[in-house]
Parts: sequence; structure tokens; C-alpha cells
Amino acid sequence: MVEQRGRVSTGVDGLDKVLRGGYPAGRIMLVEGAPGTGKTTLALHFLAEASVEGRCALFISVAQSRPEIEMIAKSHGIDLFGVRVYTPELGKGERSFSVESDEADLVELMEGVRSELENAEPDIVVFDSLLELRMLSSTESAYRRELLALRSQLRERGCTALLIDHLDHPDGERHAEGVAHGVVKLDSATPPIGITQRRLTIVKLRGAPFREGWHDFRIKTGGLEVFPRVIPHEAHPATLEEKLEPPHEPLTRLLGGGLEFGTTTLISGQSGSGKSTIATLLARAASERGLLAAMFLFEERPEVLRNRSAGVGLDIEFYEQSDRLRLRHFDPAEVSPGEFANAVLQAVDDGARVVVIDSLSGYFEALPERSHVMTHMQALLQHLTRREVLVIITMTQHGLLGEPPATTIDASFLADSIILLRQYEARSEIRRSIAVLKKRHSEHERHIEQLIIRAGAVEIIPLSEEAEQRASSASDLSAE
Repeated sequence: MVEQRGRVSTGVDGLDKVLRGGYPAGRIMLVEGAPGTGKTTLALHFLAEASVEGRCALFISVAQSRPEIEMIAKSHGIDLFGVRVYTPELGKGERSFSVESDEADLVELMEGVRSELENAEPDIVVFDSLLELRMLSSTESAYRRELLALRSQLRERGCTALLIDHLDHPDGERHAEGVAHGVVKLDSATPPIGITQRRLTIVKLRGAPFREGWHDFRIKTGGLEVFPRVIPHEAHPATLEEKLEPPHEPLTRLLGGGLEFGTTTLISGQSGSGKSTIATLLARAASERGLLAAMFLFEERPEVLRNRSAGVGLDIEFYEQSDRLRLRHFDPAEVSPGEFANAVLQAVDDGARVVVIDSLSGYFEALPERSHVMTHMQALLQHLTRREVLVIITMTQHGLLGEPPATTIDASFLADSIILLRQYEARSEIRRSIAVLKKRHSEHERHIEQLIIRAGAVEIIPLSEEAEQRASSASDLSAE
């Protein structure tokens, strides 16, 4: 057996990261999953990448014909030029359906595979799929014998190989997992609303490190895109200025001098209380200082945010044009938590020092599948703060004027600082108030002040005694 070391690229960047470099060279990997989870597409990426790198690649396809393979590859823009494709035609001629005919097909198949391996002398092999091998075997022991023979042939040639298999094994049979060096499992689920949610995990990888857990992925034009799970302690710390000081002096004063990088700030309040406006003000302050700020929007389209911000004196188009402020809108029903997290990390890799998520409640409420999403978000925020990024998240609280505000999501434990916005009635007017409830890393003012958002300006002024009592009562009710 030819011993090889190192890793071989899977052809999918995200999966290479999950595997810490790719498939182990010279080893056999099993890719298993239900129909439609992307097994063949994953294999095509692997073959195409091997061909580009100058390796001899052989695709043995029992499950699909050459036209079907070419159709799948073409739909994703995957170039199989240089890849040798072997599609055995079993059962040629007239035969009766019997155990003997199946055994004859099995012998014919394995002889053809052996001949292809000898003639091509490939570096990379994909066998698609073990389901057909299992169906042609008259007994479980016959299947196990042929599987071991295939493993022996691949080992003798030192091939890096993928064996593709289905998950619906009879009686829980798992022979393929036993002969493989590593196992990649693909999974999918379609919620009542939104796109199919796909994910993968590395079940095992003998003697080699990998990123554990489930990792979201998407199949789109161009093939698979894998979004590795965010692991907070893998963040690479950056050194930045200590605080972001808003150019708005009253807000800076309330915040005790500004917001520290490497922390998370929660802006909470009822609908219409000014959460997005304050978040935009802070993001724009970073851009004014020459830093890159990225805003991820779930409730408001970018053009609406631009127009509304310009109307209150917070024009942001100049900073967008100079690439110091980036806006990106997401539909939660069309994106998985892993895909969203990786979009945020990409912005930080591109240089973003301030990240705004507007709003957390809009994101959570619209997700088709909400289980474990808070854990995803907590891991993302911890990763970002380790990298000295200032994270600003907004959260909508329910309740109309005069009602105690409430929320179905408790995100306060995620935040180092909390800015609380309220609406109250005074002299037949609906007014806004602002207060800083919490700030872990420095002292802050505990006054409740009036927030004025009007044409051309955002202002913070002291409250009258009567209004302060009203706003204080509202805050007390919310705290209860």
C-alpha cells in the first residue's frame, strides 16, 4: 500500500475548514445521506478540484448514467474536463429476474471496477453508490465481502476515495462506516415556510482533527456552500481603540464616554421608539472615524433605512459609497443561522469593526425553525467580541402606549450594555425617552432623558419633572 500524508481539498472551501484542510490523503471517506441532500454534488466538487490540481480522477457511477452526471455538473457550472467517468451498464441482454442474474451483475460490476482502477491508476476515486452494490448482493455476507474487496483495491493503489451511500439501511446495517477512515453525514429538513434547511456533520475522522457539530450548508447554482459552525475560542483577537465615542454629546454622556470595542450593546424598546435610528447613529459614528461598520437588516429594506435616516439628519449614502458602511438585508425564512453567522464573519474578515443586527426579535420570530437559535447567536456574539468588534443588536418589545413593555425573548444576558427606549404621553403628545440601564465596563449616567427624532435632527434633552416620573414608572413596570 502506498502511504500518503497531508490533506486533499474537497473542492468546497467551507468543508475544507470543517475538515481542517480537506480529506486525509490516501484514505477512504464515506459520504452518506438521504436522497436530495447533495451527496453527488459534493462528489463532483471533489473530482473537479482534483482535476484542476493535476490529479487523475475517476468517477465510478452505478447510480446514474453519464448524461445524468453531465446534467448535474452543468446545472452547477462544475467542469468535469479531465475527469474519467465510468458508468457500467449492467444486465445487458435478455435475462430472467433471479438471484443468479443479480450475482452475475455483481461480478460484472466488480470486474469492471477492478479493470478501471488498473487502467486509470487514479489518485482520486468516487464510487456512487453503495446502495446498488448492496441491492446486487444476494446476502449480507456477500455485500460485506465485496465491500472489503473494494476497500482492499483502493488501499493497494493509495487512492483518496469517496464512497457514497444512503441512510435507509436495512436492519441498521452500518458495514460501510466500519471500513471507512472518515464519515461525512448529510441531512436536510423542509420547514412549513421557507427553504430546505441542510446541514452536515463529521461522524468520525480517525486520527485527524476536525470541527465537530452540525454545519449548515446550501445547494445553489455553483454547487455546495458550507457554513462552518462558529466556535468562539477560535477567534483571533484584534487590537483597536478602547471606545467608540458618538459625535452626539448627550448620548456619549449617558454612555459614560462611549461604547467599548469587544462588547455587545442591546438597544431595546417598543416599535417606533427609535431603536434603528440610534443603531444607525452609532454605526455612522464609526464610519465618520474611518472604521468599517456593517448593518444586517431583518425588518427594514436598505432603501427604506437610507431614506428614513437622511430625513432625520443621518445621511449614510456617502459612507456607503466610500465603503465605510455596508447594508445587507436578509429574509430569515431564506437563510439558515449558519449562513447568517458566516456572512457576519465575512464582513469582519473584510475589516468591519462595528456590527449592527437590526433586529434580533425580527430574526428570531421569522425563523422557520427556532430551536437552538439562541445558542447560535450567543456563540456568534462571543466570537465577535473576542475579536474586539463592537456589536449592536436591537430588540423589539411588545406593548402599546401605557402598557408594560414585554418580550418573548430574553436577550439581556447577551449584552454588556443596555439602552432602553420608551414612548410616553405628555400634554397630548407621544414622546420618547432614553436611558442606559446597564454598562459592565464603566460607569454611566442613570438619568432618563427625552429622545427627540424630528426632521433633520436627533436630539437628547433633559425631561421635565412630570415626564420623568412617567418614564420612570414605565421603566419600573418593564423591569418587573
